[in-house]
Amino acid sequence: MSNIRTFIADIKSRKMYKNMNDCIIESNNENYPHLTFQVKSVVDYLRIIELLSKTKYENFVGGEIIYRGMSDAEWKLIPSLGRCLDLSNGQEFNLVNSFLALRPEAFQELNTNFEILSKMQHYGLPTRLLDFTTNPLIALFFACNEFIGAKDARVVCHRAYVNVAQNPIIEEICGFYNYFTQEDIWLEDLSISPKKYLQKLYRNEDYRFLVARPFNWNERIRRQAAVFMIFPNKLFDHFALFVSGGREAYGDHWKNESIRNLLEMVENEPLKKMYPNAVVKSFDFDSRDFYVTHRSIKFLFDYYNENTIGEYMLNNWENPFKKRFQFDSELQNIDSETMKREFCSIVIDKKKKKEILKELCTLGIDESYVYPELQYAAKKIKDTYL
Repeated sequence: MSNIRTFIADIKSRKMYKNMNDCIIESNNENYPHLTFQVKSVVDYLRIIELLSKTKYENFVGGEIIYRGMSDAEWKLIPSLGRCLDLSNGQEFNLVNSFLALRPEAFQELNTNFEILSKMQHYGLPTRLLDFTTNPLIALFFACNEFIGAKDARVVCHRAYVNVAQNPIIEEICGFYNYFTQEDIWLEDLSISPKKYLQKLYRNEDYRFLVARPFNWNERIRRQAAVFMIFPNKLFDHFALFVSGGREAYGDHWKNESIRNLLEMVENEPLKKMYPNAVVKSFDFDSRDFYVTHRSIKFLFDYYNENTIGEYMLNNWENPFKKRFQFDSELQNIDSETMKREFCSIVIDKKKKKEILKELCTLGIDESYVYPELQYAAKKIKDTYL
């Protein structure tokens, strides 16, 4: 949740929920180092959801809470495409374009890259999209509907600004399937200005993730109140690498007069604060952690805003920093600092999953509602009478 500390303070200040702290558990999961509750009933769950909805957040106009239900509490917040170990061999290009070639009629009426990916996600193709919902009961259903009695479940909550499908930055990122080798893409190759891209994805103080709502092109999408979180590719800072590696290691770059002038400016940037884990141990590219983060961009923008040449640098980003930031084939994951600050979790006791599903059924949330296709209606009738 944005400003999770506000939420914690809000819980403690509400006397009517003075027993709510009994639901708070210590999070020992390294993937979820944030405020975590554990519930054993729909009533407990809805009490927490009520608190989430009542908590006010300044400077977050239009934000709404989104939820992701996972039947295994250990699962990470990673889209299906991001679970592939290596994406450098054109996997996304082949997956998406093969689907388009095989069934072109299924996508000819879709006008955006995001809509194409969301439809493919709907049918099980691995994409850079991660399913969420704006309906907390739907998320609870997905959390409890599998591994009954075998694994604790989790509902992850986050306050997000839900974009429209035609958002330009989302369109650029979802259109990466047009590149066979995404490591050939530089930040300035996008139709969005580098400054705007970095500000939107990394600079905002509230860490807004890219989230969009698909068009309700079928009944299942509508009933599930589906939204998707869009994961961009990681971004690598070559200038920081060249400076930290030294003039001997990257002599060709330092000998180039136009690049050398820029590298001399980069030497003055707060690189140790920007990339605290970046230690150049060898000439092995993979050992150098100069990937862009919220932290690095914050320090970078703050530095040039305070610097005498900062206004020029930030307003003419394309020229001074050309060929500085290059995309990687790997998708950008959610780091632990952001996870702690921007999210919270509700863990469901594995022994209570079956009971909670029965409670949800009385509220009209069951398999035949979530999946409106006829086979699920037939399954419900069979289970009722046989």
